[in-house]
Amino acid sequence: MILIKVWYRFTGLLLKALYKVVYGRHMRWGRGFHMRKGFQATVENGGSIVLGNNVFFNNGCGLHARKSITIGDETIFGENVHVYDHNHRFADPTLAIKDQGYSEAPVTIGRHCWIGSNVTILKGATIGDNTVIGAGCVISGDIPADSVVRMDAALSVTPIRTKEPTATSLPPLAGAGEQRSTGGGLTGSRKAAPVRVLVLDTVMDRGGAETMMMNYMRHMDRTKVTYDFLVNRDYRAAYEDEIERLGGHIYRMCPMYPQYFGRYKKEFREFLKAHPEYRIIHSNLEERSYFGLREAYKLGVPVRIAHAHNRPVGFDLKSVFREYFRLRLPKYVTHMFACGEEAGDWLFGVKNRGRVIQQRNAIDTAQYRFDPAVRAEVRREFDVKDSTFVLGHVGRFFPQKNHEFLVDIFAALHKIRPDSELWLVGGGELNDELKNRIRAKVDELGLHDAVRFLGVRSDVNRVMQGMDSFILPSLFEGLPFTMIEAQAAGLPCTISDRVPKQCDVTGNVRIVPLAASPDEWAKRVLDQAAEPKIKDRAEGPELVTKAGFDITANAAWLQGFYLDALAKAERNRSGKAGAR
Repeated sequence: MILIKVWYRFTGLLLKALYKVVYGRHMRWGRGFHMRKGFQATVENGGSIVLGNNVFFNNGCGLHARKSITIGDETIFGENVHVYDHNHRFADPTLAIKDQGYSEAPVTIGRHCWIGSNVTILKGATIGDNTVIGAGCVISGDIPADSVVRMDAALSVTPIRTKEPTATSLPPLAGAGEQRSTGGGLTGSRKAAPVRVLVLDTVMDRGGAETMMMNYMRHMDRTKVTYDFLVNRDYRAAYEDEIERLGGHIYRMCPMYPQYFGRYKKEFREFLKAHPEYRIIHSNLEERSYFGLREAYKLGVPVRIAHAHNRPVGFDLKSVFREYFRLRLPKYVTHMFACGEEAGDWLFGVKNRGRVIQQRNAIDTAQYRFDPAVRAEVRREFDVKDSTFVLGHVGRFFPQKNHEFLVDIFAALHKIRPDSELWLVGGGELNDELKNRIRAKVDELGLHDAVRFLGVRSDVNRVMQGMDSFILPSLFEGLPFTMIEAQAAGLPCTISDRVPKQCDVTGNVRIVPLAASPDEWAKRVLDQAAEPKIKDRAEGPELVTKAGFDITANAAWLQGFYLDALAKAERNRSGKAGAR
């Protein structure tokens, strides 16, 4: 037996050395990682596998990542356990399933877990700490911490008992092999339900504010704090499937157009009366937060957060409404958040600057690390030569993003450098009117073969690998989420002087006056790409993390903020009640 274990250790060391060479930073593990015969790990498409300390796999286990698989410390696996963060797509009957690509979602397995033999864990699964998964289970959703999961006639999830279960009460777990002490981590009392934060948003599509909220939702401990969303669009948006997989709820109300303002207030008031469980509201509706937070104030919701994401400029009829609502908003909020100083000054006023919390548009920086192999793969997919200069832009087709001027800039750049392309990532909101107008302009300028409309993407981090430079000639911004992404990808960036300087967190950003000509913009873009401040694009994640924009620390902070703010509000309320 000793010789067999020595052999396992020796072959394991060889296999780990091979993985280190083949996958590099895409597969990482802590101390004490050990696997037995037949272990397989595959990483494709820029995915990642991250294993904690003292993770053990018995015979025949496999990890297969195209997105990310994360496993916590001291977790052990029985024989023939397989973990997949992707599924084949199969909706199109005219294509072979193998040709329809994959759907992907991260898999997270907590600390001190025991995964029994022949378990299959599928994309999007989240398993909490101190959890036992019985033999033969198929896991595709969220399993709370401190649970035992067994397969009876149907999947059964129960809390772990405070006393050690007897042998007859355990699910039929085939041995995980070398059982390791978890310091009593597999026992404990059932945890309280999480605090549910109600997020107010327009629609949960892949916009900047929406992507930011999803990043926080993914990285918070959802057994303690989680999100539900109330939106005012009646179509199913890009993030809604994932929200539901993560345990969130989605509610809908009427649009927030002027003719519906009264109706929205009434519907929201009735909603809060029907849902007294919401003690925290986090609104991303800018000045329109006034409607929801005013009703929440009247009904005694103790924590009311308004979050500034933008800084509108110019004057039109909408400006009258904006000014009216934003000036009245501060009275009804308990906490003021802003992505940047200028956005906060606009929504809450300079006089409230001391109250505003700069809540960062944080990202999972590691997902954006530049990898030449991924760059080559992306360009092969798009049939783009390695020598072609690719200028990239990420943003929905909305007047604020200034796409028409962007096309003029690229037309000037293309004259200087004919072997160039423009990649436009993003979609319209309800229709593609602006997008179609931009397409027509591209055709008129003879750029049809040089401009790619890539639509809404779930793999922006990967697409950015194929770009050479990033451009944002916006008419106004708060602190654009996409600029943090681009800098994490190590891209030299060129932005208009209407975009806050605060978004330059790496020094790799050049500012050009919006009034400058397309020719001047084109020259500046090419100069910036030729002499970027960051010579090694792979340094991007570290620089962005150093600037404070990595999601892990920010999610932990925000989770603590919610809990502390609610506890303080409830204490104050109790004190006032006692005084009466």
